[in-house]
Amino acid sequence: MGGLAEHRSALLASPKKLATPFLKEINRMLQRPSVEHHRTAVTVFSIALLGMALSGCVSAEERRYADANTCQSFGAPYGSPAYTNCMLEQQRRRDNEELESLERTRLTTEIARDAQIMADRARRERCHRDPDRRECRR
Repeated sequence: MGGLAEHRSALLASPKKLATPFLKEINRMLQRPSVEHHRTAVTVFSIALLGMALSGCVSAEERRYADANTCQSFGAPYGSPAYTNCMLEQQRRRDNEELESLERTRLTTEIARDAQIMADRARRERCHRDPDRRECRR
């Protein structure tokens, strides 16, 4: 944990050494953390997570090739009704997986948004009760 604290203090001590605007923004967020910066960090993290998820994508041609191999391994010769049904079933399976993934993403986003709303509400209530709190000063 000491290494992280040293790294943070180094970032705070030398903002001019940071070359990219992204790192400057991170440095600014570390200097004055607030709810707005927390939201920005969550957004950056979400975009990074989405980028990692999309990097695992395969092309349509690769999917068709894999599906064709699957159907042929089941013993369905190319062009037969069994092969056609197998290919349709593979597509249906993939569509269902994609829908489930999108639903999980939607639920995760909704949970994160609700948690942020609750945190903001709790902070406002704390500041309303005690305006001299450190987190309430601006």
